[in-house]
Amino acid sequence: MRKKRFLVTGGCGFVGSQVLQNLIKTPHEIFVIDNLSTGDWSWILERRIDLKICDIRSKDALDYIVDIAPHYVIHLAAQTDIPTSMEQQHLDADINILGTLNLILACKKVVNFERFVFASSAAVYGNNTELPLIEESRIQPQSPYGMSKSICEQYLSLNEKMDDFPYCALRFANVYGNKRRAKKDVISNFWDELIQQRAPIIFGSGEQTRDFIFVDDIAEALILAIDIKRGGVYNVSTNEQTSINEVFQRISNLLQIQLDPVRQEPRIGDVYSSCLSNQKFKIATEWEPTYTLQTGLEKLQEIKMKETLHATKNSDVVI
Repeated sequence: MRKKRFLVTGGCGFVGSQVLQNLIKTPHEIFVIDNLSTGDWSWILERRIDLKICDIRSKDALDYIVDIAPHYVIHLAAQTDIPTSMEQQHLDADINILGTLNLILACKKVVNFERFVFASSAAVYGNNTELPLIEESRIQPQSPYGMSKSICEQYLSLNEKMDDFPYCALRFANVYGNKRRAKKDVISNFWDELIQQRAPIIFGSGEQTRDFIFVDDIAEALILAIDIKRGGVYNVSTNEQTSINEVFQRISNLLQIQLDPVRQEPRIGDVYSSCLSNQKFKIATEWEPTYTLQTGLEKLQEIKMKETLHATKNSDVVI
């Protein structure tokens, strides 16, 4: 395997850290840009990873990219919280759109640059009811976050047409896993509340659906995407939809904790139902999701149990 230079933005975050765990098993050189607003860098201190602490909107980020001249960029750094995007639209656009554009322009200065892999989102589809959604489905974002991802895709496409800029945008379904400092998703919220013997909140009827994909499968897909010959957008998903009520019941059964959820009104900006076809990406890469929702939840339980055991051991005092 020929040695290459990989840059992962947001590499200390939830998805990024898993990507790094996969990359350190290879001979490639690894570089990270992260502002550490939600990321945890402690685990990479003793590994062969160069960390640049800066904002993707800054000149420092641009200069760093030109200096290290990566072959590949996996761009994960973003403002990902939908409620925040509704309340602070300027901030959301500044980070997600202008930050991404800053990286694109930096990469265009790099000689022999090979691929820009962009983390997009199912949020670009909005409340499109033509399920399962394919890449050609109508784009109709319901939130500034979804809009920002859609605009970034358009910038990438435009730069490809203007200057043959090599890119690939992956529209993630709902990613879940062991989140420590990142914004919580519905699975993390249910899990944390139940463990604390508190009743979780379900917004709306709970019959709204999502396509849930485990973070390990996303990390694998991001690395495989660097070899896609044809640019454009690709869905990364399990191609299965599960209601929020069913997710709640599965987690309750797994933890053996039965509590009635608190029902609240639906949130503005939330999509009602979502399911993404993953056929295009599977054909392009021969990727297959390893985890079903059930096996992913079981893996999550295993990880959390190991963390609890480790924390208990470290808290023991030897006299």
